[in-house]
Amino acid sequence: MPPKPERTQVVMLPDVDRTDEIYARAIELAYGPSQRQARVQLVLNVLYYSMLAVLIGWIFSMVIDREVPVQTSAREIVNPGKQVRQGARLLVRSSRRRLRSCELTRRWTIIDGDGRRYDFEPDRFDAYGPVTGTTGQPDVETTGPVIPLDAVPGRGRWISVLAWDCNMLQRALGWSIVQVMPPLDFEILSRTQAP
Repeated sequence: MPPKPERTQVVMLPDVDRTDEIYARAIELAYGPSQRQARVQLVLNVLYYSMLAVLIGWIFSMVIDREVPVQTSAREIVNPGKQVRQGARLLVRSSRRRLRSCELTRRWTIIDGDGRRYDFEPDRFDAYGPVTGTTGQPDVETTGPVIPLDAVPGRGRWISVLAWDCNMLQRALGWSIVQVMPPLDFEILSRTQAP
């Protein structure tokens, strides 16, 4: 028997360019939408973190805000001889320049001749008046507390404390900024004592 002819198998090689194109298109279809989402996510992240930085900066600026809203100068007791009788009003003249509009509260304390302390109710004064600045005409005010009838005659001292809230954080948390003004000395006389 004659030998059988060998079969030759013809293997067709795929077109390399076409295969690469198919795979490239498949990868593009698989990952294309996620790349678009990544770009949108990147933009959203930048917006989020920039808004967060602005918010933290705003809160930080409110925390460090310690600028005095009212500049007080030239405080003096105008009672004759700086002497006040029990039950009479202590008159203190002061001039102030309003540098910004804030909620202001002042508290007065009198220390009598025996060293006893008299605290008066907090006084909220015109917080939102016109801003005069450092060059404008200062406001001049004469005010003061009434000396209690049971105050011990002798050397007295008047202490004034200013407290202010100029921003939302200070108002919300009750972080009033406090400034103690220099004390003023005067003399308390009894009601029967001659000046």
